[in-house]
Amino acid sequence: MYKYSLQKKSTKHQCPNCNKKRLVLYIDLETKEYVSPLVGRCDREINCGYHYSPRSYFNDNNQPYVQNIKFCPSFDQKVDISIHDKTDLTNTLMHYNENNFIEFLKSKFDSQEVEKMTFDYKIGTANFWNFGTIFWQVDSKYNVRGGKVIIYNTSGKRTNYINWIHSIKIKSQELKNFNLSQCFFGEHLINNCDTTVAIVESEKTACIMSILFKKYKWIAAGSLNGLNDFKMEVLRNRRIILYPDLGNYGLNGSPFTIWKSKCEHFKSKGFDIQISDLLEKNGTTHQREKGYDIADYFLQNINQEPKIILSNQQKLINKLYLKNKNLKILIDLFDLTDLHGNRISLSLKE
Repeated sequence: MYKYSLQKKSTKHQCPNCNKKRLVLYIDLETKEYVSPLVGRCDREINCGYHYSPRSYFNDNNQPYVQNIKFCPSFDQKVDISIHDKTDLTNTLMHYNENNFIEFLKSKFDSQEVEKMTFDYKIGTANFWNFGTIFWQVDSKYNVRGGKVIIYNTSGKRTNYINWIHSIKIKSQELKNFNLSQCFFGEHLINNCDTTVAIVESEKTACIMSILFKKYKWIAAGSLNGLNDFKMEVLRNRRIILYPDLGNYGLNGSPFTIWKSKCEHFKSKGFDIQISDLLEKNGTTHQREKGYDIADYFLQNINQEPKIILSNQQKLINKLYLKNKNLKILIDLFDLTDLHGNRISLSLKE
């Protein structure tokens, strides 16, 4: 077992690189103490990218580095995780008219589609915390692992106010402690189906793409660094596609290069996994600087007139396009092909 680990509690410290209070520190699992106020990782992965590991710290200070703990924890210690009572979840499935995220989606999509998505993903409203949106993490065994609370403004943009249900309950003394062990957001939806699983970074992206492209089951890692061996194991023997956000190169690379490295890692472990480079190839400089994700890309293009590509053999597709203008963007976004493997193109002329 590794001797050092990033602190699992939601405590954040000031980052020495960007000066934002977004640094997660490493702790010594034997002593339960911080390695150093400098040893940690900033969760602003792209805008900052600061990551100072225990190994680097000890090497820089000419101290011996011990990677593993000498004793092995028992099985019970290894799987000791906390879960929420299911009533914590069900009691939040309301107040959607006060939920800025849900109201934003209803301004963009059919209300019934949004309501179905809300029900499927078990999205709640924190009426006790500024009516923030609760993205509940329910695992494949239907255990409620955690609830991330994010406050959005009326235009659907995420604010800097992020919390966890267990942290709110601990502060109000409803809970004494809680050992958060995250799973994928939307993980419970992969049961009883063999659909390809598409993994994105944010919960918001998974929700929007589940409405736009139902061919896949969309789940979220929760962050750029949210892919790990423990969480991925539930997806073994499933077909997986990664859709990283756009972003400039930070200290550890761009989102695409970071997830491409993860993709190769999981391939070496026998996973059926690939990574999409659609955004990487098609994203503009502006979109890259803003850190667009696949949902942002779609929503920006949804009202733009598509390019006219003349074709005499796709009249049926053209008619479908006139009924559903989203079709052109979906075809471009996912490089859809016909039965012969040829890329589908659209024409607005008969």
